[in-house]
Amino acid sequence: MSNHSTTSHIHSPAGRESMTTATTEKYPASSTSGYQSYPEVAPHQTDQPGLQTYHPQTPHSGYAQPQYQYQNGYPQEAAQPIPPTHKRNPWGMSPLAFGLLVATITAVIVGGAVGGGVAGAMSGKDNDKSSSNNTSPSTVTVTSTATPTTNTDSFGTASALPQPSSLKDYAPAEPLYVDTLVNPGCSDSRIDVQYDESFDLYCGMDMQNNIADDTHPDLMVADVVAIFAYTVTDCLYACANAIHFEELWDKGFAGCKGVTWNYEMAANNASNFANCWLKNGTSSGFQCNTCISGKLVT
Repeated sequence: MSNHSTTSHIHSPAGRESMTTATTEKYPASSTSGYQSYPEVAPHQTDQPGLQTYHPQTPHSGYAQPQYQYQNGYPQEAAQPIPPTHKRNPWGMSPLAFGLLVATITAVIVGGAVGGGVAGAMSGKDNDKSSSNNTSPSTVTVTSTATPTTNTDSFGTASALPQPSSLKDYAPAEPLYVDTLVNPGCSDSRIDVQYDESFDLYCGMDMQNNIADDTHPDLMVADVVAIFAYTVTDCLYACANAIHFEELWDKGFAGCKGVTWNYEMAANNASNFANCWLKNGTSSGFQCNTCISGKLVT
């Protein structure tokens, strides 16, 4: 009975339509009493690519588009920018005022250093010049406690001299150490010495030897005494003393009529062992640029 009803149901048009519908619909909308319900099957899904971080291109304009990080499909909120901190200048000064202050202090320091260096160099030059002008060759060692005074000698030459009788243990340098002596020149043409004697000076002349006397042609001029004299005045003093002793003792000494003095002491020490020669007469002699001759005034 049941088989018949089933067969007749299948062959009926309504049943064929129901069968067609049942077979074409994969998932029936609702269960009917004549069909068994089946479990629902999930449709097959194809693999899709994972989520990627979106990096938008920066436009050419000055505006920079913020970038968002995507996590789990949602953009991450952009971090808030930290405002820059500005360092304040000392004493709350503006950059311009602080720069001017630094420049002024630097200029003062550099100017002071340069000025001090220039002043020191100029002072050193002045000291060198002063010491070179005031330094003269020292030929003697003098021990003196007297205050020097400026005196003018018989030749008009001003020099710093000690007080009379103030030098003690004085020792002049030996002639071989003295290259040249002071050349007094002949500004004073006549020199007065002791015993009321006077001499006329002639610069650049050596009265020499074996030459006829100016006033007595039969007398040949010759050296009678040779000594060392540190000044031409010392040489004239020696001649005046020789005249005095001749008059005093009358021993037939020829006497002294004049002198020739040479201020190149070391050279004459080596060649003649003297630089002052007492003469028994006077003559025109020969030219000698380092000599001064004196003729007795009668």
